[in-house]
Amino acid sequence: MSDKHRPRPVVVGVDESASSRVALHWAAELAAATGTPLVLLHAQLHGSARLASAPHPPYLRELLTDAERCGVSRASVEIVQGNTVDLLRSRARHARLLVVGSYGDGAWSGTLVGHVALGLAGRVGCPVAVVRGSTPGMPPARGGPVVAAVEDVRTGPEVLDTALFLAQAWGAPVLVAHCAAGRETCGEVSPEEESAARRLVEWGMRWVTDQGTGVSVAGKVIEGEAAHLVGLAASARVLVVGHHEQPASARSTMRQMIEFAPCPVVAVPPLPDRYVSAVPERAPADAAVVPPPG
Repeated sequence: MSDKHRPRPVVVGVDESASSRVALHWAAELAAATGTPLVLLHAQLHGSARLASAPHPPYLRELLTDAERCGVSRASVEIVQGNTVDLLRSRARHARLLVVGSYGDGAWSGTLVGHVALGLAGRVGCPVAVVRGSTPGMPPARGGPVVAAVEDVRTGPEVLDTALFLAQAWGAPVLVAHCAAGRETCGEVSPEEESAARRLVEWGMRWVTDQGTGVSVAGKVIEGEAAHLVGLAASARVLVVGHHEQPASARSTMRQMIEFAPCPVVAVPPLPDRYVSAVPERAPADAAVVPPPG
């Protein structure tokens, strides 16, 4: 099979931590559901050129066995000398998805993520899944919708495409969400801003419906700043969010969700425009927009 037609793998960064094992199981179940190859990548800062031919340590053999028990038909292990972030970044060009654990040594008080996830999310050439449950040691939820946090029609299709990929794999619904934050000093959302937010959500719902996959889709406009997505994430199977350039003094929605959302977060990088779409005037007849809480 030529490289052009070879399926792109799910690549998961692994080590001996409990967080890594949680990420491996999540990635393996996804790879099994989609028939995608799975690559377990372990970075070793010190070693020799013979790392690839050396026997795998026991924990890596256990992780590979776990992947096969999840139903993965094509799983492999790579042990490579180098920095974890640099090695995963180098694999992103040819990966469908990078997967990393969340509760690493680099996490700091008040956040749920370490330096590896923050060093990759939105900065590599494929989506990055940061996997965690609501608390350390708890696996991610296996129910709930795939929440696609859409901020505009330019980056929205990439977020929706990734959300649809995950929803099809798990047989889950998609929930298109957008935060309508008021521009006024008081923070209240004007009728014009709420109308624009609703049209954007309706456009996202129509985009999903137009793909013809049969995946159920709904929408929700959230009144308030992006941090309000954390509440929505509490009942989500996964939250998919895009990357937007921000002023140096601002913290992006992506970073806030990766740091604090109590569910797996998939960060989608800015990619070359593949779609030209206009915001529709109406939502599809079979999809419902959930109004913001009153």
